[in-house]
Amino acid sequence: MPRIGLSLAVLLLASGCATNSSLVIQPHSELTIEVPDKMFSSVKVRDGELLFLRNDRIVGFVKSEDIPSSVSSGSAIDTSLTLCESASQGSNKPVWIEQIPEARVFGVVQGEFRTVFIVPNSQAQSLITFQGPAASSTSLRINGVRISE
Repeated sequence: MPRIGLSLAVLLLASGCATNSSLVIQPHSELTIEVPDKMFSSVKVRDGELLFLRNDRIVGFVKSEDIPSSVSSGSAIDTSLTLCESASQGSNKPVWIEQIPEARVFGVVQGEFRTVFIVPNSQAQSLITFQGPAASSTSLRINGVRISE
């Protein structure tokens, strides 16, 4: 009897995990990014970036960097507004992604790719950038909240 229960538990766990698998990345102490595994087949670290690959081709990345002092300010709101204003100069306009705890977040879709810019509330001089295929990156979660635009 315990053998049947254990087999059933393993089957339920495997089927539940298979459909909702993601890679959890913590680029900042108060920030987690969950990247759906359907977006990539492998990952690689290069020059401080985590690269997502599918069939040995780069399809996205996550990187964390310091914002130059000429752009950053004392608050994440002001820094993210300055960055968003700069991104607005491009052909596709950025969209704020609301309800992300502990961060100011906006994204831009250009062609087949989505770029998401994240400024942690407690670290206004840090910028975390995610880029990936627009279609599969809609399943991206930041601090547990699914992004939507």
